[in-house]
Amino acid sequence: MTSNWILFDCFNTLIDDFDDSGSIDGMGTIAHLPVEAGVFSSEQSFRLAYNQGRDHNWWQDSSEVSLNIRLQALFERQGTIPDDKIAALVAAMLDHFSHTYIHTIRVTAGVEAMLQAWSQEANLAVVSNFFLAGGPKAFLDRLDLGHYFSFVIDSAEVNSKKPEDLIYQKAIEKTAVEPSRITFVGDDFHRDVARPREFGMKARHYCRFGQRPGVSKSPEAMPIKHWDSFRPEPGF
Repeated sequence: MTSNWILFDCFNTLIDDFDDSGSIDGMGTIAHLPVEAGVFSSEQSFRLAYNQGRDHNWWQDSSEVSLNIRLQALFERQGTIPDDKIAALVAAMLDHFSHTYIHTIRVTAGVEAMLQAWSQEANLAVVSNFFLAGGPKAFLDRLDLGHYFSFVIDSAEVNSKKPEDLIYQKAIEKTAVEPSRITFVGDDFHRDVARPREFGMKARHYCRFGQRPGVSKSPEAMPIKHWDSFRPEPGF
């Protein structure tokens, strides 16, 4: 086995979780609950407020924030129900999420053949942002992809999310090789391509333009457009 490594992003790279609108907030199966509790007037207004909070990260200055903290902070900010009802609502949403989210995710087209080919040539691992510790590994295992990866790092587990330094540093440490022996692959150009290159890694952009609504064309001249075209080459 070569000492080269490929680090993959998880969501919308190996596993798709965007909905029909292209949203990746993960709230699709639980957005009705704060409406039923009287905190928001519609699912759309809840998801808008949630995504505004996520974009501005007003619940914490940096690093990953678990889903329960996000929801509690959001509902407290609304000020429409008392603390005890907020706690009950958050608990109900987390429980519902644990049973329903798995049914919204699916293996990205061509992933299994791609991973099988690369597993013969390189060590594979996953470095992903996610708001519940252990989530990416559990989903990869559930979809029968987990056996391809030597390790899975998620942002909630290490309390650092891409594009922060720490999560990349942790990944490099686990490979035990020089960054130049690592290729990072993912759908988010800044987090999965530009930032890894700053650490000395190689990187490839998996561009979802034309597949996921709202995604722009890649700034790269030769992005990966389908996994069928991403295969080991001589000298890798």
